[in-house]
Amino acid sequence: MRRHNGKSHEHTNQIEANTFYDFHIHMATERYQELGMREDAYAEATDRFGDFDSALHCLMEDCGFATPPDPNLRLFGEEEA
Repeated sequence: MRRHNGKSHEHTNQIEANTFYDFHIHMATERYQELGMREDAYAEATDRFGDFDSALHCLMEDCGFATPPDPNLRLFGEEEA
């Protein structure tokens, strides 16, 4: 689980007791889940994105997605007649 958030609110990591107001990436961690916390409770501040398009690019890169060389490729083969 990952979520790339904007600089719209303060975030606090409860275990580390650190608070920041910045662009940040939420990620699931075993440590937080073992304590019964929500999957998105932990986040790290980042300077890797600053708007929606760059956040989407960062998310795609972090999760191992690649864009096809030809953006007009069909996902499911040939078009039906």
